[in-house]
Amino acid sequence: MKERLFGVGEPLVQRENDQGIKAEKGMDVIKALGCNAYRSWMHLTDVLIDPDTINEKAFEQHKRLLLRAKELDIEVTGMSHEWFLPPGSRQTKGHAMPNRDLTEGSAYMQTLHMLERSWQTMAHAFPEVDIWEVGNEWNLNAFLYPIGFLDSDMSHPFTPDEKYDIAVDMMYFSAKGIRKGNPNAKVASFSPALSTPALGGGMPDFLPVMYGVAWALDQVYMRIKSGDYWSSNTDDYFDYVAWHPYVFTTREVSDRDLFLDVEEPDTLWRDYNDAAYRVMRKYGDGHKQVLLTETGFTDVGNPAWEERYALYTKKILRYANEMPYVRTLHNFRLLNENAMLKRAGIEDNQIGGLTEVYFGLFTDPEDGCTPRKRAFAIQEMTGSQVDLYAAGKLLGLK
Repeated sequence: MKERLFGVGEPLVQRENDQGIKAEKGMDVIKALGCNAYRSWMHLTDVLIDPDTINEKAFEQHKRLLLRAKELDIEVTGMSHEWFLPPGSRQTKGHAMPNRDLTEGSAYMQTLHMLERSWQTMAHAFPEVDIWEVGNEWNLNAFLYPIGFLDSDMSHPFTPDEKYDIAVDMMYFSAKGIRKGNPNAKVASFSPALSTPALGGGMPDFLPVMYGVAWALDQVYMRIKSGDYWSSNTDDYFDYVAWHPYVFTTREVSDRDLFLDVEEPDTLWRDYNDAAYRVMRKYGDGHKQVLLTETGFTDVGNPAWEERYALYTKKILRYANEMPYVRTLHNFRLLNENAMLKRAGIEDNQIGGLTEVYFGLFTDPEDGCTPRKRAFAIQEMTGSQVDLYAAGKLLGLK
């Protein structure tokens, strides 16, 4: 098996703030699984007060987590999909961008310069982070939209072309800031995901949704190589390429149901990924490694699906191990989050409703942090002999 194949993503500091669980305890559970890579939610607007100023409480929390990861030889990919907007904007942070205007001093250029400074501050403050992933699913309307979009009827998102133009700009300024803050850190691209007419992405809708990753990468590479942007050298934008190869059903269902009752991953799932890599090779980046920064299965509490998806998890890990370009596959996520919904009085209304709740490899800590079948499937792949029931108890409350 590859050295860093087995990864897990989980917002452990958010867990600490929501549930009082020390974030670094999660590292021990990840290590017990036999994993040695971790994707950490480190939103610029949570860790920083402004582009140049650290939030001391957040700094202390993340520093504890990162130092424990280093002790356990767990490679960390830090990810943010929020950023600051200029003073006087309708909103001052989030996933929104002003309309693209390259005139110096415009709100758009101010935002890009603030983004560069923010990443410089982060990379300098956290040299323990090996890789910085600069954005999340910017090919989708939910993660990159015009200022005021969420306050409207959301009928006027950025067009796909507008999103890809903006994504190239943001990657360039993010990478520039990271290299100033820590020249030793690696930069990962934003991570594209599926494409549907409702969610965004711009791919022809007669193709399977997961070819949206390759489509998005082709749009990005085409722009970089055109010479009409900041640099035609992809190294000035990213060292690694990241994307999200979830397994979706190929049946005719709503966008909300794509995660549910999925078919067994086969050569089609592999070709979704190979197609994205073919894009990299097309533009001369075949030598770069890939981070599959999110993928996983949600069983919505169905025991039969939980059993089936444990087998599927092993299958995609075997596929990923055979893909020469893949460095790491990060399973989303470490823990269920039904307890947080219960405290809020919400049972089925999160980003994906119950779909979102049941991605965990372990139950929610308030439900005992018990290993689920996919946790044992991953441990079987890694060869770890640690007692996962005992490991889960390490993440007990407070």
